[in-house]
Amino acid sequence: MELNHISVVQVPRIAAVSTSSPFSNRIVLGVKENLKWTSHNPKRMGSALQTHQFTVLLLLLQITFFVLFAKFGKYARSAMPDATPQDLEGARMTSLYPMFQDTHVMIFIGFGFLMTFLKRYGFSAVSINLLLASFTIQWAMLIRGFLSLEDGHFTISLEQLLTADFASAVILISMGAMLGKLSPMQYILMSLLETPVAIVTEHVVLHHFHVNDVGGSINVHMFGAYFGLACAKAFAKKPQRGHENEGSTYHTDIFAMIGSVFLWIFWPSFNAAVAATEEARQRAVANTFLSLVACTVMTFIVSQALDKHRRFDMVHIANSTLAGGVAVGTVANVVVEPYHALLIGAAAGTISVIGYKLITPFLSNKLGVHDTCGVHNLHGMPGVLSGLVSVLLLLTGNPKVELGTTYSVVYPAMDEQGQNISASAQAVNQLVGVGIVLLVSVVSGFITGFILRLKIWNQVRDTEYFADGDFFETPGDYDFTSRIISSIDRVEVNEYQPLPQKTV
Repeated sequence: MELNHISVVQVPRIAAVSTSSPFSNRIVLGVKENLKWTSHNPKRMGSALQTHQFTVLLLLLQITFFVLFAKFGKYARSAMPDATPQDLEGARMTSLYPMFQDTHVMIFIGFGFLMTFLKRYGFSAVSINLLLASFTIQWAMLIRGFLSLEDGHFTISLEQLLTADFASAVILISMGAMLGKLSPMQYILMSLLETPVAIVTEHVVLHHFHVNDVGGSINVHMFGAYFGLACAKAFAKKPQRGHENEGSTYHTDIFAMIGSVFLWIFWPSFNAAVAATEEARQRAVANTFLSLVACTVMTFIVSQALDKHRRFDMVHIANSTLAGGVAVGTVANVVVEPYHALLIGAAAGTISVIGYKLITPFLSNKLGVHDTCGVHNLHGMPGVLSGLVSVLLLLTGNPKVELGTTYSVVYPAMDEQGQNISASAQAVNQLVGVGIVLLVSVVSGFITGFILRLKIWNQVRDTEYFADGDFFETPGDYDFTSRIISSIDRVEVNEYQPLPQKTV
């Protein structure tokens, strides 16, 4: 049946969307009664400052990056023509680059597509993810460089590119908590404020307390999640909760699963990339893989068990199946028994599903913390679990026996030639690291949230939360495919005989 005309009319109880052709075929689509067709929208940008602030501020920041890289940055000797064989061997190009590339895929495809589940926010999810990662990578390399200046310069090698990717993951996790509620200007400002705090905190935790966190579960996942949650609390507005644009459709959940599968496949590289020795990298890959498979099985079990109709929830499948990668991250290079990794993954999947089912609604309804992507359940709680497991393994095991001569590489403070602290003292350091990250992320997140509320910044209008329309050119079918179709609850088709030619 050929359709060449679509009309939308409002009737008292339903909206009828009818299509007609020269053959007088008619389709009536019954649309849910609560769909809001018109609403009062204030002007999107009220002043010249707001109109041009994104372009002007981002351009100034990028120019500043040009100047700082020109003044202080240089490539490491391993990337220069006069590199010696020893320089090239130390750069680990052949072994590190594949893991860097895997991490790169996680940042730009995994995180980006995982956030496309919102039915009207697909352009923003993928595009702002790309923008924030690109901005943060430069900003993070500069900050880390200033913490390690030698002769007035910092060096850039493959390792610096990799750790810059890790820094961007912190921001993208926080973005998940704030997804759909910030303008592009506010996202950039959040990254500008959060990145230095996260990197300085990580520097203190790793270099002053010598915390082992090979997969970044404490410094990346925990920090990003609790910064985002605190920012969401400070930024909270009533219209953000229960908004008509918040929700998924069948095809947006499938797009989110694409991101989830990419993250699942490449997570072992994320956890193993910065491990100091070959055997530690191999162990980290194996532990992460085993944790992920056990986590996935438990996610399906718990998801169905907690549903009264015994059905699976795609929110759990796309997110909680990844929690095992977070939960094993801090100890990926430490765990020496396969069943440890399996148990950690199973625990992570369980608490993540429970978080989505019970804790997220409680945070939103009772505490006013609106967590769009549920980062508390995928990154926050599994990150805390990973930190606590690292404490438990130190208290119940003997690292000098289990790790052999490499124990001092994993735990530098336990080196007999260095501080020579005990395993219990290292456990205290691990716990202190968790506490520092939790405290700093929450405090800095609150402050950032209040800064983002200031009216001088471009704000997303209440009616346009979780939608692309204010900041992206959208195709002609944007409203129909993302708003009207998702609100249809019945379809009525009436076929008529073709009209005589003279009537047409």
